[in-house]
Amino acid sequence: MMRLKLDSLLYEKRLSANQLSKMTGIRYPTILDMEKNESKAWSPENLNKIMIALELEDISELIEYVKEDGGNEESAQ
Repeated sequence: MMRLKLDSLLYEKRLSANQLSKMTGIRYPTILDMEKNESKAWSPENLNKIMIALELEDISELIEYVKEDGGNEESAQ
């Protein structure tokens, strides 16, 4: 499954979900859902806004593939 690395990026950049919401114009509850990986889908527009705000150069800095193996999740970076 695909998973956002937003929680670790915010921690690394010392930003809160509220600050990112203000920087991007994305609703705070949406940012929280994305941070917790509770969103069912991500809009390309929102992903682009986040990449710009966090100064990311590649989508792989924001999204990772996590292999699901019989209940065990393992990151494939």
